[in-house]
Amino acid sequence: MRHPWRVVIVVAILAAALSMAAIAIDSAVTTTEAEDPIPAVETVVPGPAEILQDAITADLRVNLTGVLVIDGVEVPEDQTDRVVALGQVSFRPGPGKEIVRFEPGTHTVTVLFWERGKERPANPESYTWTFRSVS
Repeated sequence: MRHPWRVVIVVAILAAALSMAAIAIDSAVTTTEAEDPIPAVETVVPGPAEILQDAITADLRVNLTGVLVIDGVEVPEDQTDRVVALGQVSFRPGPGKEIVRFEPGTHTVTVLFWERGKERPANPESYTWTFRSVS
């Protein structure tokens, strides 16, 4: 070998690069105390940008309740289906309801939510997503 230091330098550079990559990965997977480990809205159906199949559902944490606002119109309580024990609130369009059917295109849903057993606050927390209707 004419230049043994070249091998040492290349190995040192590779070791440094691997160390920096390991530090970057480790620091990217950190959380802070302020973050909520359990999201308030666990799932929504249809999911964001998905096509509506049947009903619109927001599955909240079990200690929450809420209302749905679809395309700017709050769904009346008597047209809302709830599974209180699971924190689910749903709406299915149909005859005699605020929304009979969805026109084809993109629609916006907001779920307003607050702690179950307490009065609805003036400005409840919310989550908004869109879905598509094809019929």
